[in-house]
Amino acid sequence: MDMLPRSREHLLAAAPRPPGRGTDGEWKWTPCRPIQRVFSGDMTMNRPPFSFAVFSLAWLFACPSLAAPADPIALIKAKYAEIQDVVARKPEPAAMRAGIRTVMDTFVDYQELGRRTLADQWERLDDKRRAEFVDEFKKMIQRTYVKRFNPNKKVEIEYHGQPERQQDGTVLVATTVRSGRSEARVDYLFHRRGNQWWAFDVIIDDVSMVKNYRKQFHDILKREGFDGLMERIRRKNAKAGD
Repeated sequence: MDMLPRSREHLLAAAPRPPGRGTDGEWKWTPCRPIQRVFSGDMTMNRPPFSFAVFSLAWLFACPSLAAPADPIALIKAKYAEIQDVVARKPEPAAMRAGIRTVMDTFVDYQELGRRTLADQWERLDDKRRAEFVDEFKKMIQRTYVKRFNPNKKVEIEYHGQPERQQDGTVLVATTVRSGRSEARVDYLFHRRGNQWWAFDVIIDDVSMVKNYRKQFHDILKREGFDGLMERIRRKNAKAGD
């Protein structure tokens, strides 16, 4: 099944909005189209819309370049070249997904993603629990997006100017991503760690992935605590498998 909407109207209709509680007590999105469930009692999630399904694609489908990643845009292009090599060498789906996950490990900062997602809760966790959360959260993120990688789907990226430094020292790369008749504004946030830029958030038509997950997890943390959240994520990962 094609994961991409057929028009910009479909794209905008699919974009998630801040969730609210439905009449059945479950948290639900309030999108432009009819309300959809995000988490049920067993943490079942809908198939992500185009906006978040391009999480991996949009980082990777830039003009290939083997130049050293001196800035975030160069990093995106260099990682695309690595992904293209994986796809060419490992066409079998499971092997290709494993290869893409390996490349993602070299430029996506899952710890920073997890820290910003948990916000204040992160400071209450010891190092062991932080590591447990990041490990399971990473599996969920990678499974969600890598499985939807389509090497045959042409994606074009238009960069808007140079990376913009934010007040907190992070850097934003503003782009427009096009696939077929679909189009979205896709911005990426990077921070510097050591000698490399690392990606930790993607913002689709003003919807942040970090804030999206933060809102979902906040309610679970409030009702069930950290152990309850971890149990849900572990169960979801175990049920989905590779």
